[in-house]
Amino acid sequence: MRLFKRKSNNEFLHGKEELQELKGFSAKELLTGRFFARAGIARQWPFIGFLVFLAILYIGNRYHVEGLLDQQSRLLIELKELKYEAITTSSELMNMSKQSEVMSRVRKAGIELEVLKTPPRKLEVKKNER
Repeated sequence: MRLFKRKSNNEFLHGKEELQELKGFSAKELLTGRFFARAGIARQWPFIGFLVFLAILYIGNRYHVEGLLDQQSRLLIELKELKYEAITTSSELMNMSKQSEVMSRVRKAGIELEVLKTPPRKLEVKKNER
């Protein structure tokens, strides 16, 4: 009992053609292009085209991802530098706002201000009730 029936409309190879297909191919056939004209290869052109399309898609995707990774590493370096700059700026601002630093800057500017000897008083204003 046969599991697969052969069709008689030359869909399958017979005898010498099948033996020729099983033989290896030479470099000359590959260079001249006869290799691609063989019946076994000619039937596979849609699949080969699909594989080439997938390969191009894969290569393009890889280049795109490599570009994104480069951009990510550049942005991480820039973020780190900006964090350091923010820390430096905040520490300089904190140092500038100290009372002693403010007093030295006031003296250098020649402004005649004095430090209060008594604590400030809180003034309470009563609202007029109507």
